[in-house]
Amino acid sequence: MKTSESIGIIAFTLTASLWLVGCSDPQKQARKSLETKGYEMTLKDLLTAASAGDVGSIDLFNAAGVEIDGVDGSGNTALIKAASSGHLHAVEKILGLGADPRQVNSVGRDALISASAKGYEDVARMLLNRGADSTIKDTEGWGALSIAAYNGHAGVVSLLSTNATPAELDDALLVSSFSGDTKVINTLLGQGANINARSPESKTPLMIAAGVGKMDAVRVLLQNQANPFAVDLDNKTAANLAEVAGFEEVTKLITSPDVWGSSREGQEVAIEMAKAQEALGGGGIEETLTESDPARASEVGTEGSTAPVADPAVTTAAAAPALPSVTPSDSLQTSEALSAKKSSGIGATTTTARVAVPVRGAAPATSAATAMSAGANNGSFGPATRPAVQAARQLREESKPKPIVALNGSTIHSRTPEQAPVKTMVLAAYHEESLPLIVDHVDGTSASVRRLDAPGGDPVLVEQGAIIPGTDYRVQEVTTRFVSSKEGKGRMVDVSRVKIEDTKKGSTHILVKDVRGQTSDTYAILTVPGSQYRYVVKAGDVFRTTQPGWGAIEYQVLDIRPTGVVIKDLATDEVVTVARDGVVNP
Repeated sequence: MKTSESIGIIAFTLTASLWLVGCSDPQKQARKSLETKGYEMTLKDLLTAASAGDVGSIDLFNAAGVEIDGVDGSGNTALIKAASSGHLHAVEKILGLGADPRQVNSVGRDALISASAKGYEDVARMLLNRGADSTIKDTEGWGALSIAAYNGHAGVVSLLSTNATPAELDDALLVSSFSGDTKVINTLLGQGANINARSPESKTPLMIAAGVGKMDAVRVLLQNQANPFAVDLDNKTAANLAEVAGFEEVTKLITSPDVWGSSREGQEVAIEMAKAQEALGGGGIEETLTESDPARASEVGTEGSTAPVADPAVTTAAAAPALPSVTPSDSLQTSEALSAKKSSGIGATTTTARVAVPVRGAAPATSAATAMSAGANNGSFGPATRPAVQAARQLREESKPKPIVALNGSTIHSRTPEQAPVKTMVLAAYHEESLPLIVDHVDGTSASVRRLDAPGGDPVLVEQGAIIPGTDYRVQEVTTRFVSSKEGKGRMVDVSRVKIEDTKKGSTHILVKDVRGQTSDTYAILTVPGSQYRYVVKAGDVFRTTQPGWGAIEYQVLDIRPTGVVIKDLATDEVVTVARDGVVNP
C-alpha cells in the first residue's frame, strides 16, 4: 500500500516538474507571446515585425530561436527591412542582437544604402557607428552617398560626405546635379567635391543640371565658379545642352554672367584663382620644409614658422614640349534618372584603393585600401573611416591661409631622407580658367576657332597675329603636333596648340585641339606637409627637390587633371600622379 502511494507521489511530482519546466521555457513562452500578437514563428514574420518597427516582437523572435540575420527570397534581413523603413529603435535592437550591418541583399544593398536612399539620417548614423561600410555599392553602382545625393537628402549627404573619398564626392555631385537640390550641391562642394568633375561622357555637373533644366542648380554652380565654357565629347557646352533640350531660360542664364549673382564660397574661390594666376606670372621660390614631427604639425604655415626661405631668384623653365531594376527610391524610377546615373559613372563599380609608387628616399607607402581596413574596427564609422583621406583633407584645409607661389623653378629641400616631398604632396585645388574659345582645326599658321559664348556659332579661320573676331584675344602662335595615344593603341592624336593673348589683361593661354572637354588653361595648387606655401602648377613646369643622401631630383609636370597632377622624374622617367587623397599613383 505504502509502495503504491510512493509511486503515485513520485509520478505526480515528475508531472508537475515537467509542467513547470515547460511553462518556464523562454522559447515556448516567446512563441506563445508571438502567437498572441498574431505572428507565426517564421522568418517572414520577423521581417514583417522589423518593417513595422515592432521592437518587442523582434526580441520575442530572437528568444524563440529565429535567426536574426536570416534572409528572405530577396536576400533581405531584418536589419535591412528596419533600416529601409526608418525605425531607429528597431535598428538599434537588431544590431544589439548581433546582426551584421554589412550584409547585403540580392541586389547588393545593405542597411546603410537602404536607409540613405530614404533620407533616414539618424538610422544611417547608428549604422555607421556600429560598423556599416559606406564604401559598399549595389549591383547598379549606387553607394549610400550617391543615392542620398540623388534623392536630395542633404542631412544624410552631410553625414556621409565627411568620410568620403574625392572620387565619391565627385560622383555624388554629378548625380545630385541631375536632381538639382541646391542644399546637397552646396554640401558636397563644401566637403571638397570638384565643381568641374567629369562623367565618362565628359559632362560636368553644370552640363548635367543645364541639360535637365534645373535652373536653381545651374545658378548655384555658376556662382561657385563652374566653367560655363567646358565642353563634352560632342564639344557641347552647358548652354548648348540646355538649348537643345528646350530650356531657353537656362541657356539665357548661362550666357548672361551679370545675372548669376554671387556666393561667399564662390568669391573665395575667385580670390584663390586670382592669387594663383598672379603667382603663375612670377618665379619660383626656394624653401626648406620643417621637420615632419607630428607634435609640430600644427606649427606648419603659422606665424613664426622656422622654415628658412632663400632669395626667390630662380630660373624659369621652358614651356613643356609638346536607373535599373533597383530604384534609387520608390519615387524616382525614371529612364532619364537611370541614364544620368550611368552617364555620371555611377553605374560602374569602382575602387578607391590605390597603389603607391616608391619614390627615391621614401618610406614604404600605405595604400588607401590598407588605411580603410585599419579603421574597420575603431568603434566609430567602421571601415568608412579612412585615415589617409582624412589626413589629406586636413592638410588641404590647413594650407588655405598660406601664400600661393609658383612651383615652376622652385626648389624644395627636405630635412630627412625618408621625407620625399613629391610623395607627400596633396592636390589642394584644381581650377579651369573660363575661356569662351575652342580650337576645331589647325593648318600651318592658321587655326579654326569657335566661340563658346555664342551658342550655335560657326568656327572662324584666324591667322597667326590676328584678333579672333568678337573677342579681345589675339592668336600669338600656332603649333601643329601629333602624339601617340596609349588609349588609342598607338593611334596618332592631334594635340596642336594655339597660344592666345588677352589684349586687355595681358595674360596668355594655351588652347589644345582634341583635348576633349578642356577649352582653356588649367592649373592646380599643390600642398605638402612642412611647407609654408601652396604651389600653383601648370603643365610643363619644372622644379627640383633635395633629400639628405639622395641629392637633387628634377621633376616636370606633364599634365593637370581634375583628379591629379601627373609628374615625371626627369632622371628615371618614373611618372606619378599627385591626387586629392594624397596618394601617389602610377
